[in-house]
Amino acid sequence: MRLYTFERSYRLFEEATQYVPGGIYGPRTPHFLTFGSYPAFISRGEGCRIWDVDGNEYIDYMCSFGTNLLGLRHPKIEEAARRQQERGDCFTLPSDLWVPLAKRLVGTIEKMGWCVFGKNGSDVTSYAITVARAATGKKTILVARGAYHGSHFWCQTYGQGVPEEWKSHIHFFEYNDPEDLRRVVDEQRGDIAGAILTPHRHDVLRDQELPTESFVRTVNTLARKEGFLVVIDDIRCGFRLDMRGSAHFYGYDADLNCFGKAMANGYPIAAAMGRPELKSAAEQVFFTGTHFFSGVPFAATLATLDEIEASGAIERIRDLGTRLMEGLREAAAGQRVEVRLSGPPAMPFMTFADDQGFDKSRFFCGEAAKRGIFFHPHHNWFVCAALTEEDIARTLEVAEECFKLTRRQFGG
Repeated sequence: MRLYTFERSYRLFEEATQYVPGGIYGPRTPHFLTFGSYPAFISRGEGCRIWDVDGNEYIDYMCSFGTNLLGLRHPKIEEAARRQQERGDCFTLPSDLWVPLAKRLVGTIEKMGWCVFGKNGSDVTSYAITVARAATGKKTILVARGAYHGSHFWCQTYGQGVPEEWKSHIHFFEYNDPEDLRRVVDEQRGDIAGAILTPHRHDVLRDQELPTESFVRTVNTLARKEGFLVVIDDIRCGFRLDMRGSAHFYGYDADLNCFGKAMANGYPIAAAMGRPELKSAAEQVFFTGTHFFSGVPFAATLATLDEIEASGAIERIRDLGTRLMEGLREAAAGQRVEVRLSGPPAMPFMTFADDQGFDKSRFFCGEAAKRGIFFHPHHNWFVCAALTEEDIARTLEVAEECFKLTRRQFGG
């Protein structure tokens, strides 16, 4: 087959460096992929497919970093958004979808009694820890080492220009390690406002890790005993594992929940939710943004939640993801390449044995991209409901060829 080339993408990227720091900043930069083997810019998308500015077509397993659950340009979601856009989007006051969406979320997510709306995951994770501090009168937030909770100063893991004082009340423990969690609780006893956790571990540059029953039980027990709040960052996982929230799926006794990404199938919205008894504390926290109130994403969210339930999307992506993971495992074994598949099937990830520097992953994923399959070498993948069995079969056909090339490049 003809391997993809990216002449226009990289011309545009070079031009972008003249006007934008780094050309493309954050994890969307081609430097976070396999530079030269991926495009830099996307032209359009439909269902589970994207096309770059050079006209190359891909089956996309990043789903816009998780926002695309139902399929890009899903007709029901687009129709709902279009109807609201015809009425207007951003007003001086919230649109009349404000209350319907708040009621819908409170009626959907287990044990939550209220919600607020933002735009990005960073907005609502930062809001949630602020509510935890307001509710408890304490300052310390416990965070799993290596976890990503957004780009705001308190949780940035790298980058210049952030005073250390912004992180002075953040203390770390090892995810899935009950003893290390007890250690940091002992060290910070009396000043812990909350512990923020992703439902399962999905840090970049490592295998995913599902929480053990012992770890979840320890989180719940310590929080109740010590009086701190459990904050679940469900930005990536939300509505992919369970409609009631991933805290319910894994058994966390959440006090505050944060959602975003897939809740509007790509439209920009995020939500923080809390138990009813935290509502008075939430009312004391200042939180606003000009575009937090725009109506089109509210319409898209209501339509997305309806469609996820009506179409059985969660069950479908679980089934498709299972087929993908099993097929990749088989294809790798057939080429005598040792791989590790991790995470829930809706959010799979694959790494190679003896590949600490991710060189094999970058090579494999880069070769797959040049053949029309968009994996990511460093970040967990996502499955969307628009995939078909034929798409999975095509993916595995390309993967088998790329495993063969990887073995030839790196040996067995």
